[in-house]
Amino acid sequence: MKRKSAALLVILCLVVSAASFAVLAGCSQGKPQVIVFLGKSSKSYTDVNAMVAKAKKKFDAKVTWKVYDYDSASSASAKKKYYVSMNPTIIITNAQGQIKQTYMGKPMEEELLMTIESFIPSSGGKTTTPTSVPNSTKIPGTPYPAGSTPGTGPVQIQTVP
Repeated sequence: MKRKSAALLVILCLVVSAASFAVLAGCSQGKPQVIVFLGKSSKSYTDVNAMVAKAKKKFDAKVTWKVYDYDSASSASAKKKYYVSMNPTIIITNAQGQIKQTYMGKPMEEELLMTIESFIPSSGGKTTTPTSVPNSTKIPGTPYPAGSTPGTGPVQIQTVP
């Protein structure tokens, strides 16, 4: 009986160790995910549906896609899970499943495509945001160009009486 318990304990330790090594090696990381809530009751249904189709064609298997019919009762639990209240809504997660961008309403097509692309891991490179220079980090609220401050330019603002 003691041998069986010891063997079981050894097997359990090996399984836990293997899982830990898989996590450290990055095996638990998936792909970015695009979650789309779109119903035919939306005025922008045709445009957004075309954008999603173009994005699916462009990024194919590099991204996991979930598309929900906003108008369907079967989508209620997903809408509740993601706090969706607008038709259309597009949610983009990174490879770890963290929500990184939410578009409520019709997004700009180029911005949507760039945002999706920014979360697709590249070989050996660093993932960048769509508005950043590759391998750089831009802190939100940082004046551009660096060192400039909005409202302190040579043009003075005059108040009208």
